[in-house]
Amino acid sequence: MRARFVVPLVALCALVAATPALADPHLSKAQNRVVANLIERWVNDVVRGRNLADGWKIAGAAERGGITHKAWLSGRELPLLQMRVRNNPRTAWYVTGKSGNEIFLVVSLMTGRGKNKAMYDNQTTLQKRHGRWYVYTFLTDGIFRLGPGHSGSGVGSKNKVTGMADYAAGGRAGGDGGATEGRIGHSWGMVVVGGFLGLPFIAVLTFVLVALVRSRQSRRARIAYDSSRAT
Repeated sequence: MRARFVVPLVALCALVAATPALADPHLSKAQNRVVANLIERWVNDVVRGRNLADGWKIAGAAERGGITHKAWLSGRELPLLQMRVRNNPRTAWYVTGKSGNEIFLVVSLMTGRGKNKAMYDNQTTLQKRHGRWYVYTFLTDGIFRLGPGHSGSGVGSKNKVTGMADYAAGGRAGGDGGATEGRIGHSWGMVVVGGFLGLPFIAVLTFVLVALVRSRQSRRARIAYDSSRAT
């Protein structure tokens, strides 16, 4: 019975211990140049589709997946959304964490104008292997439609925000992101009980997560503002 909530508590403690280390990662000037160069190259080569052959050279194992070199060069099986990026990719990113040979980023790319203006947030992992940096993963996890006439959350083109949760089971395509009912079973009830025992850790975790969310929102706003001035 105890094991059912001891494991979640251990995981929670580990997360609390690890989060401050990822909250404000520091990159050296040399690392900043490497990241800026690699992101610019990736966006130009693959996202904009200007040089898929070069993009293959900097694509990591997760991005290549089971795609053959020939299929990659054809552009028909690329593992990302191609778009006409309007902001400068060299400055359209910020670091969310780093660990060993990996750097974690959010790359925010602006597209469209007027009512079609949007920002795509891409969770990105750079990985260093054999002395070279690669784009290991590049996943769009949020679309923010900045033009007028959009509202709510969902997968529809009229929604202001589309996130990964909108595609989850039980989500409503094109809906307003309303909440759905859920149930807490016996096992999860034990997790909740265990959670109360770990309230001090939860308080610390909540504080850190709120700080991270506010930091991310302010950075999104800054990127959107800089891009609107540039266009």
